[in-house]
Amino acid sequence: MLVVVKPSGANSVQSHVAWLKRRIIQEKIACEWFYTLGEYQQDVLKLRELAQAHRLLVVIGGDGTINVAVNAIIGLNCQLAILPAGTGNDFARQFNRSLSQWRNAVFGENTIEVDVGCVNGRYFLNVMGLGYNAHVVRGIDSHKQKHRFSYVWAGLKAFFSYRAIRVNSPIFDAEQAVTMLLFANGQYFAAGIQCAPSAKPNNGFLTCIQFSATTRLASLCTMFAMLFAKHEKQANVHTVTIQQFEITTPDLAIEADGEMVGVTPAQVSIHPKAVALRL
Repeated sequence: MLVVVKPSGANSVQSHVAWLKRRIIQEKIACEWFYTLGEYQQDVLKLRELAQAHRLLVVIGGDGTINVAVNAIIGLNCQLAILPAGTGNDFARQFNRSLSQWRNAVFGENTIEVDVGCVNGRYFLNVMGLGYNAHVVRGIDSHKQKHRFSYVWAGLKAFFSYRAIRVNSPIFDAEQAVTMLLFANGQYFAAGIQCAPSAKPNNGFLTCIQFSATTRLASLCTMFAMLFAKHEKQANVHTVTIQQFEITTPDLAIEADGEMVGVTPAQVSIHPKAVALRL
């Protein structure tokens, strides 16, 4: 067993670490620990090197740490287990599992094969997007200590200053003015907002959601509707499922799994059943 942890003094992290150490002793399992350094490339390369000798990688952390883990084990014969301990835990949220169920899964054998998205060679397990969400994530990156209020505060500030982007649309096959363009493998983002209610992490498709640019009042109504997962009924929201798409519009910031990952142009695709997740 290989365990990856994002160093933190948070109670959720420390509780998982203490519990897992006790269980490892009880089960008499050989275990190797890796603490992330916060440097994406370095963390992925080192973790991939270590993972080749293990059958199971356990992540103690949130969506960002899971993203590092997925990029490290993709293509390896190594299963993934999650002990949610992040700010949002958005990918884990859709499975509606309790703390004890996530912990039991670490030592169980039940798995599901989940799809993995890819943008310009970087894999993502949850949601990737352009526009408003990337603007918000970039704002949150300036905070040294992230918490759920970070998303609310950054989102409020961004709403009144943000200007729509123009991007070639997978919905209308033409360049469009959009507030936000999402490619979802999971249902939630931004610490619990159900942005893609119909997304399934194991159906072989990404759910693409386009929020067309409109008046600020209409955008506010759409954002409010999203809090209750009712936004897909709005006239300015369009949804389609895709397996791959090329974003040709240049110089647009990209975020994936809550991290800034580059700029367009970009190749977006889905890799079906790429990771075995213990549930």
